[in-house]
This record gives sequence, C-alpha cells and structure tokens, in this order.
Amino acid sequence: MALIFAYPEDRALSVALSRLAREELKHFEQVERLMKKLDVPFRRMKPGRYASELRKLVRTHEPKRKLDLMIVHALIEARSCERFRLLARRLPESVRDLYEQLERSEARHFELYLNFAEREFPAEEIAARLDLIAVREAELATSSDGELRFHSGVPQG
Repeated sequence: MALIFAYPEDRALSVALSRLAREELKHFEQVERLMKKLDVPFRRMKPGRYASELRKLVRTHEPKRKLDLMIVHALIEARSCERFRLLARRLPESVRDLYEQLERSEARHFELYLNFAEREFPAEEIAARLDLIAVREAELATSSDGELRFHSGVPQG
C-alpha cells in the first residue's frame, strides 16, 4: 500500500499493487481461518529485523529509491516463496495445501516487482543493486537471530 501512495503517477504499478494487496488480505483471512480451526491464538509480536535491515539499504533519492524498493520487495517475496516451499513439505496435508498456494503467490509477487524494475531501469543497474542487496538479504535470512521469525536464521541460544 505504501508503494501505491509513494508512486501514484505510475498507474500500472498502482493497479498491480492494488491487486497484490487484495490477494495478501485474502491470504490473511485464509490463515486466520486456519488458526481458528486449529485453535491457534494470535500473539502480538514486535517487527523483526529482516525487513527493517533491508530497508536501510534503500537509497533516499529518486529514481534510485524506487529501484531499491522494487528489489527489496522482490527479495522478500522470493525468500517467502522459499520458506513456504520448505515448510509445506513438512506439514500435515490440511496445512500443506495453504502453504503451497502461498508459495505460488509469493513467486508471482517476486516476478511482479522485478518486472516493474525491468520496465524502468537498465539491466546492468538492476543487476548491480540486486547483487549488493541480495548479499545482505542472505546474511539476514541465515544468520542467528534473537527471535525465530519466518525470514530469520537460526534462533540464538
């Protein structure tokens, strides 16, 4: 949603992100129903370090900021896709189906962000920023973390 308001002049991006937001809300509702069915309570959690650390790499001046945001969001979606795939294999069938569906959605979202980057920026510039940001993303996703999170590495202790 923040990207829609950050780039309202980019109508194609806004429409695509509006669809993506509706899909994410549908996923939330699916997960909420599953949690209710399995009697899993909600637990308030503070934001994890993964996304906040990635956002620190985003440049503040346009149009470079837009490129970095597309790359950061693409990497988050790609990592989500990976995690859903890995977890789905180990879950009961009643949960596995949802995780497999979420994996496919995250793969589409990853491609959406990269496609929008490719629409506006030269391939060499995308590759250079992707290389730089992906290194930090991999560190965050694999290094130990104080709390176990979907995108974190092995918990400390």
